[in-house]
Amino acid sequence: EDPHAYARAARASATLRAHGNGEVRDVVMKCCGFLLSLALCAGCTTTCVRETPRAVRLGTARVETTALVEALRTQVKGTRIQALNGAWRDQVFQAQCVLKGDGETLTVVFLAPQMRLVTIAVTKPHAIRCERAPRIPSAFEPEYALVDLAFVNLETATLRRAVGTVLTIDDDGAARRIFTPSGEPVAEVLRQPDGTIQFRNLLHGYSYTLKQVDG
Repeated sequence: EDPHAYARAARASATLRAHGNGEVRDVVMKCCGFLLSLALCAGCTTTCVRETPRAVRLGTARVETTALVEALRTQVKGTRIQALNGAWRDQVFQAQCVLKGDGETLTVVFLAPQMRLVTIAVTKPHAIRCERAPRIPSAFEPEYALVDLAFVNLETATLRRAVGTVLTIDDDGAARRIFTPSGEPVAEVLRQPDGTIQFRNLLHGYSYTLKQVDG
């Protein structure tokens, strides 16, 4: 089980600078890997289908993702286009994520300029179909992407019900902070008056600002 296989990318321009150190690059590819491959993706996609989402490891917590994925599927209605500007160590990116839902099916698309990198479809009740471009790391796990999206997009009460006692959610309206039961910080979501959201994954050290641009 590889808890570091996650990243996001999307539509607009994407600029990335790969670090020359092989060990650092390996960690990046596991943690936010396909951001480093935005300009290189082409060819046929690889597809995986799961009837039930896999659990994810968030620090000391093992999180069953079924309730989170189902909550995200049912709560996202219409189309949300979210512009991202983020960083991991010396890597930077500008991208977009497109979410489209009707209460029955949720589709999440990460796009680079003129190319689709990853498409995740969640169908009732919680089956997952994930298509990824060839240069997206094979270690990519769609559940990690969906968990981050749930942290950002779900209403607080819905998020608390979905995680149960496995994670603690503190939310005062301006900031949402997520912890393991032992108090280990997992992530935080900071909301700005202009609608901009700053997301920080405190376990893996990547962050991005998010602005809804449509939907």
